Amino acid sequence: MVAHRGASALFPENTLAAFEGAIQVGADYIELDVRLTADGVPVIMHDADVGIRTNGSGFVHTFSLRELKRLDASGGLGPAVGVPTLAEALDLLSGQAGVNIEIKNMPGEPSFDSPRERIAEEVVRLLAASGFQGPTVVSSFNWLAIERVRDLNAEIPTGFLTNAAIDPWAALVYARTNDHAFVLPQAPALLAAGPAFIEQAHQDGLRVGTWTVDEPAVMRDLFAMGVDAVATNDPAMAVPIRDQVRAAQEGSVQDR
Repeated sequence: MVAHRGASALFPENTLAAFEGAIQVGADYIELDVRLTADGVPVIMHDADVGIRTNGSGFVHTFSLRELKRLDASGGLGPAVGVPTLAEALDLLSGQAGVNIEIKNMPGEPSFDSPRERIAEEVVRLLAASGFQGPTVVSSFNWLAIERVRDLNAEIPTGFLTNAAIDPWAALVYARTNDHAFVLPQAPALLAAGPAFIEQAHQDGLRVGTWTVDEPAVMRDLFAMGVDAVATNDPAMAVPIRDQVRAAQEGSVQDR
């Protein structure tokens, strides 16, 4: 079970408080979004425009880390909180949960820099320098980003994210061909593809994750289908469902 931007249903998303909240309820992985500051520091923020989630205005890549640290990322959910760096998040999560680092570097964004993919370089460097203890995956909607990660360090598992408009079967062919560990379709597309898709991905040696599910019934259906990971804003809701479904599956196997 993956806590989407941390336990973001209850805490300000992509903050250390949200990550701590997710750890406390038993999330397997914490998903977080990474962008670069003007001085090249990977920080955690979903949107290119800081004004969407903080009390500032402007684009992340135009702020130095010092300037970004002055902003309040609470979004009105409790007291002021700062924008964390990736290094701070890795330090917090090490030994506590896995991490899914989503690289944000998309065409049309003002900071888009493919084919350089400087943020991929920084993520790989930080993972090596941090000594992070736990499972990791680096994911992106931008296939160039995850291909750059594999070029730099093929030992880091990578995952290809797709939205509901993209055929999961096409995504699977791409992920398999390029040795990515995860294929990550949006939930509606994965549900439409059905259990056969998951079975084929597993036969091909890939794991299947999906996003973002906050409805208990849908969460139950996905785990029953055999999905390896489901991202949710509400890990406190999702963890018991995951455990119930997997316990039932194990009991069914033992009864055979």
